[in-house]
Amino acid sequence: MTETLQNPNPGNPAGESLEETLKRIEDLALEQGRQIKWFSDWTVLFSPIEDVTDAFVNKRVDEFNGKPDEIINIIKGRRERLSLSSGITNQIVSICQQILAFGAAGVALTVGFIDKIKQFSILVQKSLAVVGILYTELVFLSLLVLIWYMLQARFRYPSLYFEKIGNAWPFFYYATITPVTRAPIQTAGQRFAAAVSYAVDFAGFTEKVLKEEPKQRVRAELQQYFLLMSYQAYVHQFSLRLASMFTYGFVGAVGTAVILFAALFGGLL
Repeated sequence: MTETLQNPNPGNPAGESLEETLKRIEDLALEQGRQIKWFSDWTVLFSPIEDVTDAFVNKRVDEFNGKPDEIINIIKGRRERLSLSSGITNQIVSICQQILAFGAAGVALTVGFIDKIKQFSILVQKSLAVVGILYTELVFLSLLVLIWYMLQARFRYPSLYFEKIGNAWPFFYYATITPVTRAPIQTAGQRFAAAVSYAVDFAGFTEKVLKEEPKQRVRAELQQYFLLMSYQAYVHQFSLRLASMFTYGFVGAVGTAVILFAALFGGLL
């Protein structure tokens, strides 16, 4: 084990440069990462790394000699210009929903007129079969995309588990509010407990807001700014993955239909 890991207080990087802090984080990551199992609590193993990062950021904020209000305004302006959504995701989900809706209508129509299909010529019957194969593939593709979209929607970002470097307390309820129940129907005891938590949280929130120092506001603004950048990265990567999945699936389905039609009109089917 390196000397860095033997430090009894890994959360105190006083006097360390950025390079030294990054080296400390890498060493801790290597050591702690070896202990991670499939269902282990990784947040416990990450805690020393969070301590190092938190201490380094606090030290740099304390060393800042500029005007807090100026840097806060700069951070706010940049944070407001961040793009936190992707229009292509909504379009793809909407297309998949329409494909499924038309697919359901197509099934009902097919059931109603299946006995009439035999009246058509063999070529028309085979053409309808190819179209049916194409649409069946599109339906399965749409289901896959929507399932993947729901998995992405349920994804819990790593920052939600951080206690010191995740969501800044003035901006997100995770860092300020006692966890609330998701149950829409509650007993009187549950409502009472929730009311007590509200009173306790409000008292603590008031105390923190009124005692917040200028550099503490700088830290909170900086922390939330970076968290939103991290969130932006996940959102855009999720969107690209969803778009790629739909594009490749759609091209594959259409390609299959083209090949089948070529075989049909070429006399191979």
